[in-house]
Amino acid sequence: MKKLLLLSSCLIIGLFGCVSSQQESSKAITNPAESNSSFPRLTTDNTGTVFMSWVEEKDNIATLKYASFQEQSWKSAEEIASDSSWFVNWADFPTIVSQNGKPMAVHWLKKVPGNAYSYNIKLTSYSNTWSAPMNLHEDNTATEHGFVSMTPAGDSKILATWLDGRNTANRKQDEYSDMSKAMTLRAAFVDKDSPEIIEKFELDSSVCDCCNTAITDTDDGYLVIYRNRTSEEIRDIYYTKYSNGTWTNPQPLNDDGWHIAGCPVNGPAVDSNGQDVAASWFTGANGKAMVKMALSNDNGTTFGSPIIVDDVSPTGRVDLNYSDSKIWVSWLGEYEDEAALMIRSYAPDGTPLNTHYLTDISKKRSAGFPQITPYKNGLMIAYTDVSGEQPVVRTKIIP
Repeated sequence: MKKLLLLSSCLIIGLFGCVSSQQESSKAITNPAESNSSFPRLTTDNTGTVFMSWVEEKDNIATLKYASFQEQSWKSAEEIASDSSWFVNWADFPTIVSQNGKPMAVHWLKKVPGNAYSYNIKLTSYSNTWSAPMNLHEDNTATEHGFVSMTPAGDSKILATWLDGRNTANRKQDEYSDMSKAMTLRAAFVDKDSPEIIEKFELDSSVCDCCNTAITDTDDGYLVIYRNRTSEEIRDIYYTKYSNGTWTNPQPLNDDGWHIAGCPVNGPAVDSNGQDVAASWFTGANGKAMVKMALSNDNGTTFGSPIIVDDVSPTGRVDLNYSDSKIWVSWLGEYEDEAALMIRSYAPDGTPLNTHYLTDISKKRSAGFPQITPYKNGLMIAYTDVSGEQPVVRTKIIP
């Protein structure tokens, strides 16, 4: 197994360029996830505390657990819920959100009996104990709901966004091109103490069926980005902004023009630092696989021209974090002709800093979507290692 390398000085033309920097390394951190664990989700709250959720499976029972990282180590795992009827999926997996050093809420997907690809979003909130789970959506259709993103909206509210298939109910196979029966993007403010839905919205009436959403809060409201779907089957990344009580009309983050008849299962990532926003995404437009990033300095009202992160056969599955001094982008790329988890840092103006080869990683779906989140002046990384007999969640730190 290769060690983490900081790629500096023209190692690969195009992708890595000529970037000089001091040597850095990653540190593996033992975490409480047991064998047959997978699909970690990371978040860092307003106190700097890192939280991670993940799923463990045994005897056809899925269990959702979480732990916090404090004082240079992971604390003991705590169980949130378990069931035999969950929809456990490599691309559509539980989300955890936290505030003030404590978890706020988590979600998971529960199958609708008798419908193979129908499931509801279950949300439970935390106030010293976990609440009874509620449906995040209020329709009763036996359709797909998922790809949830959440962010705190104060100490007692959460803003959640998700893909909602209620309009696809009873859609026939030859009606897939009927945009009135497409997957929708919806959002809701949730009171975590009740918990109950306070206000709900439809953000876009036609979106890609199975690409993850992403959300961030800026100095001027909230920004949601996602993969749109047009009647011409163009599936580019769009965004909508919530400010002063209203949502803006969805618009493309960049006109990639990716024409693809089905969902690529490859959504975007976004994060903000005050009024500054960074978004990253994968596109296969014109037959060319690329990972891109775009920046905004006006709270996500407008974005600049895209920056090419990787144009050397990336797989995608991006994540992104924006700290005070750095933007971090992670993705599945290639290093020495092998699939690899890559991480690249940028200055706030988009100047490339360091590119890290972190580890070999499988392109299999079972490897899921690696996660990154800020920790102090560096980065926490979590991913599913499928190289052994059973998958296991691994965590590392880049200082």
